[in-house]
Amino acid sequence: MGALRAKMIEEMKLRNFSPRTEQSYVSAMVGLVKHYGRSPDQLTQDEIRSYLLHLKERGLSPSSRNVAISGMKFFYHQILGWDEQKLFLPPRKGSWRLPEVFSPKEVQRLLLAAVRHRDRCLLMTAYATGLRVSELVRLKVSDIDSERMTVRVEQGRQGKKRPLHDFVPTAAFRAALLLERASLANLAFSQSKGRFDFD
Repeated sequence: MGALRAKMIEEMKLRNFSPRTEQSYVSAMVGLVKHYGRSPDQLTQDEIRSYLLHLKERGLSPSSRNVAISGMKFFYHQILGWDEQKLFLPPRKGSWRLPEVFSPKEVQRLLLAAVRHRDRCLLMTAYATGLRVSELVRLKVSDIDSERMTVRVEQGRQGKKRPLHDFVPTAAFRAALLLERASLANLAFSQSKGRFDFD
């Protein structure tokens, strides 16, 4: 799949796909190629659909299968130029679960379980702001505005910026303020990287 793989990666980079999406799509195609032992441009629609059934029988989650389908659609439609008639993959039924909501006591137990001040600070900030883990680890002191009680996310999902405000509870927001005053806690701020380095 050498040349086709390189073309696929190049096309994804041109479209500014995230590294994680690139890796997932390439992995989906590598799995397909390994399964049949042939180049993907030599496979038929029936073989591709049969492979998707194989993934289901293997017990892959619906979300993992959806990523594989998206990767294959991208490859066959954008790289090989197949139309919907040549490669028709049925619409994917979304599976959505309600998030588990903790009671106030459970939240308190979770936060108190963190022994180190740094860990508790990070948990409180994540819980108070609803930040994703990938956003939390990129948080900078300059992203926290304690006067307006907001946190600015520079590199959110798909590289988008978004302000977090209004819904952040005042009591929980104290965690973000602790991060802002990092030099007073046992956190050392790395000027060179502009991010938190912890002891």
